[in-house]
Amino acid sequence: MALFSTRSPRRYSGVHIYTSERKDKLDKLVAEAKREEQIERGETPEYKPDIESYRGKFAKNLKRADPERRRLHPGIAIAIIVVLIILWHYLMTGSFGF
Repeated sequence: MALFSTRSPRRYSGVHIYTSERKDKLDKLVAEAKREEQIERGETPEYKPDIESYRGKFAKNLKRADPERRRLHPGIAIAIIVVLIILWHYLMTGSFGF
């Protein structure tokens, strides 16, 4: 029954096609050399955190990121609502008859 099924979209996997690992390593090496040079001159180096070391750490600890977590089936949710309405009606009137 497709009435109550919800399809989830595909996950986006952002893989860069045109990246140069060699250039990235060279940029890191140049940044580290500039930082060491500033330390030698007695200046306080500009702090830039390595973003790659933080990537995925926050989302990994979220409960919604767990792929094994299951949701309540909509049919079961509707059945629970109907039972609660019938129970409420019985408590208000004292009979199951409508």
